[in-house]
Amino acid sequence: MAQIFDNDEPFIYRLNDNGFGPSLLVKVCTERGWRLYQGYNGSEEKWNLWWRTSAFPATSYKTLGEWQFMNHIPKGGSICRKDSLSRLLRCMRRIYGSIYDFSPPCFHLPLEYAKLVSECSRLRRSDDATGPSVVWIHKPVAQSQGRGIFLFRSVCDMRCGGPAVVQRYIERPLLIAGYKFDLRLYVCVPGYRPLTAYMYAEGLARFGTDKYTLTDIHNPYRHLTNSSLNKTGPRYAECKDRIGSGCKWTLKQVRRALVGRWGAVEWLVWQRIRALVTLTLLAQAAGTPPARNCFEFYGFDVLLDDSLKPWLIEVNLSPALGADCEADVIVKQPMLHELFDLLGLPMRHTGLCLLQGPTQPLNNYSSEDESGVSKVVSSRVSISGQRRGTRRLRRRRALPVHCVNLQAPTTEKFPASDIHEKPRDVQTGRLFKNSTVLSSDVIEIQSSTGAAMTSADAVDETWRGGYATAASRRKMLSACAWGNGVRWDRAAGRVGQWIRIYPHTLQNEEQLQVEDARESVAHVSKLLRAAREVARDGGRDIRVPRDGSCDAFFEAQLRRKLAYGSNFEVWLPPF
Repeated sequence: MAQIFDNDEPFIYRLNDNGFGPSLLVKVCTERGWRLYQGYNGSEEKWNLWWRTSAFPATSYKTLGEWQFMNHIPKGGSICRKDSLSRLLRCMRRIYGSIYDFSPPCFHLPLEYAKLVSECSRLRRSDDATGPSVVWIHKPVAQSQGRGIFLFRSVCDMRCGGPAVVQRYIERPLLIAGYKFDLRLYVCVPGYRPLTAYMYAEGLARFGTDKYTLTDIHNPYRHLTNSSLNKTGPRYAECKDRIGSGCKWTLKQVRRALVGRWGAVEWLVWQRIRALVTLTLLAQAAGTPPARNCFEFYGFDVLLDDSLKPWLIEVNLSPALGADCEADVIVKQPMLHELFDLLGLPMRHTGLCLLQGPTQPLNNYSSEDESGVSKVVSSRVSISGQRRGTRRLRRRRALPVHCVNLQAPTTEKFPASDIHEKPRDVQTGRLFKNSTVLSSDVIEIQSSTGAAMTSADAVDETWRGGYATAASRRKMLSACAWGNGVRWDRAAGRVGQWIRIYPHTLQNEEQLQVEDARESVAHVSKLLRAAREVARDGGRDIRVPRDGSCDAFFEAQLRRKLAYGSNFEVWLPPF
């Protein structure tokens, strides 16, 4: 991809709808030899990468060419609204239990105002003899950068406005030199169907600029860690104890601050954060249609409490890519370069000449159209031309793949002598995936048109791999193969500091990854159990400092317990 073509044109990147974008993004694109899109007046539509802060209209995906890429996936921003994220995690917690216990209790206003009042009253009665009442935090659902967020103890102190969420405030966060902080982690998702996710090893820690205390809950510089808010604080430029000036660290600095006190537990918390990110992505994976040449670039905000338990605060659809301090440049500039390398975007030139003619649109689908079959729209037939009483055919709207419940093949369609009974799980009734569906003999099935097809095409294409129909399987295979030749079903385990966090391992080239939420959650649970055992066995003395060699030891032990091959990568910030 980095080869320079003499007769080729430069890679063209497009920013939002007006040509303006984050400063570091523009700098990185310029360093890669790309050219800024100049067709905002509508005279030109030839571009390669369109980076947009907000979501794209649905029509943009239908006209996407082979060498055109966009930084949002259809319906990929559900976890980025606070109310939607809370609903998704609440639903997953009901199904899978305590493994999803990484988000504080949440109430949606105004719908759950009565429940909030009842919970506040119950907690006030139980806390009368122990001390002050609990603290709650109010967040507008569609705001960012700390706008509209405030803390309160009594419902009477809450200022009701538009739609918002109210969460139980984490009153005992982990502090460094008395200052509260959270972690900004960068995640890239090239596709949800099936889920493929990468997380960058380096990241940012964002500090409040005033020391943390619960005696003053109305000072945002003590309790909110948003850098856009704290850089306007009175103590932002001061050299604070251990923190220094500003309000940001890199994850490397955080590791060095924690390792001496926590030892092996510090290594474990990063594996728990990896599981938290994967489980959050799985919460919306089923509702996201397959799409080629599209990716999501998220900013996950995670808070550690004083027991080193990670809590998910929110997910940002378009994390900030500005350069406010030195830590921003250290983290974000190489991250963007390696992100484009991960996605297979070239360093200098590209096959833009392929776009000179009419582009062949990719098969990107929204949830309203997931059939995967090209449709020919005929002209409207005049009613007067039809004979009276003739029944007009109505087109049925195709349901999303994840909403269709298919029945197993019955013996009415296939001879009983040629089909073996497929074993079932007695407790759940689910079909085993590794059972033999058909005998070795090929059964001929006559369609209504008289054409013959084999039972392997009719049944195996339908059920192998966990997909509902053969068309959905073809769509998944198509979504895994991008127009620039990148195959996400054979994704690399590591590109630079981008580490694949899901799937943990890759299957063979002939078999597509199974889309089963239960199996995916089970894989994450297995990773967590193995990581706990490694931390317990290898770090009995938590006061012993560690270095890079001990990280390698923990990684080898984790691989051995999981019995994964060389394509499994352990996510860990640099030390």
